[in-house]
Amino acid sequence: MIVLCCILIGFLLLVVVLVNKLYSDVEEMTTTNSERYGYSYKEIENNLKEAAKNYYKKNKDSVMIMSDDLLLTDYLTSSKLTPLNKTEPCIGYVTVENKNTFKAYISCEEYETDGY
Repeated sequence: MIVLCCILIGFLLLVVVLVNKLYSDVEEMTTTNSERYGYSYKEIENNLKEAAKNYYKKNKDSVMIMSDDLLLTDYLTSSKLTPLNKTEPCIGYVTVENKNTFKAYISCEEYETDGY
């Protein structure tokens, strides 16, 4: 009877250790995925600039292209304006100079492009 109780206690300890490891792995995975959600500020500026270039091909009269216009016309998605580990997308605009020079400016919770 004592041997059977020792085996049962050993089995229960093994189950507790395995369940603890499983939950710690899930928590680590969640942290890793949340850290990868979003873009750096430089990437957001580039995303905005690339979308503006495509928009400009069809709307050559624009000299300032707002991020809202790009979102409304499906040249850009709000996820491409969202910084790393944040939920709110940035806002911004792109200026067009000499028909081929594009400069992106963004304003986010904790960052703003110089000259915005």
